[in-house]
Amino acid sequence: MTASVTFQGLNHSFGTFQALSDINLQIEAGEYVTLLGPSGCGKTTLLSILGGFLEPSEGQVLIGGQDMTRVPPVKRPTTTVFQDYALFPHMSLRDNVGFGLRMGGMGRAARHARAEEMLDLVGLKDAAGKRPHALSGGQRQRVALARALAVEPDVLLLDEPLGALDLKLRRLMQDELKSIQQQIGTTFVHVTHDQEEAMAIADRIVVMSKGRIEDHGPPDRIYRHPATLFTADFMGETNHIPGTRRAEAVETPLGLLPAGGPPGAVSVCLRPEDIRAGEPEGLSLGPAKITSAAFFGTYCRVHLAPRRAPDLTLTAYLPVGRNWAKGEEIEIAAAPEDFRIFEQEPG
Repeated sequence: MTASVTFQGLNHSFGTFQALSDINLQIEAGEYVTLLGPSGCGKTTLLSILGGFLEPSEGQVLIGGQDMTRVPPVKRPTTTVFQDYALFPHMSLRDNVGFGLRMGGMGRAARHARAEEMLDLVGLKDAAGKRPHALSGGQRQRVALARALAVEPDVLLLDEPLGALDLKLRRLMQDELKSIQQQIGTTFVHVTHDQEEAMAIADRIVVMSKGRIEDHGPPDRIYRHPATLFTADFMGETNHIPGTRRAEAVETPLGLLPAGGPPGAVSVCLRPEDIRAGEPEGLSLGPAKITSAAFFGTYCRVHLAPRRAPDLTLTAYLPVGRNWAKGEEIEIAAAPEDFRIFEQEPG
């Protein structure tokens, strides 16, 4: 089963604190969407409203076109996977996965068969008789996922489900979550504050800040062509270059950029991986001195002091294969289309 989700004019406050403001969002049936943003941005509040654990101060929540705004969690076609898994330690994995089916009145033989089917989906059918204490963190996360899927929800909610895992296991589980979602076709709504995680698994990322939706779209568009300065900042590293738009060009300490628009102060953003070194093609940024360098495996992360703007520090990801030495001066450049120009925000 799968269903669409619609948020219409959602607002929610806790006392005088406005947690959500004017949320309007459509999630298609079968879509994998991540709600992404820093702590306190409203993403968990939005997920809780979708799950029925909170009732919004204003607005509507539709699931499959049906108004669910005031429907209690137990009567919604949703289930939630939490970060702490919440498995019953005294039950076998089979009984943990079948618990919701048992509460729904399904007979023992049928729910055991369904539980084993779900455990097989997450690669743990042979461990059905074990108890949670015998499993690793990643395996317990799989059991929690299997339990949530066993009741065949139209929408699966995931609240930072990978936050307690180490980096290698988290990346493995990201791949598995995406694979399982593609197999079953259920709508997944996944809360995270991890940008890499969101980009790895989502069909669409919803970036949130201060209770509002800043941007939403496919991961590559959100990263390469962010709609707002907040999104550009939040989605990985970026260099900030001050600029002033005049006529058909933007003046920066590093040179002129072609860009039309209203005159005034702007913020120019440039990703570290878009800075080219050596004898690069593109828009010359002039010579720059390497002030620090660190090896990161697939790239070398360096800080640069451009001769044209010695008070400005640029971060660049340069290719491995040669020694980028502190104190070395190199020519740098970037393609004009790689610069992102934003109006300066008040305050």
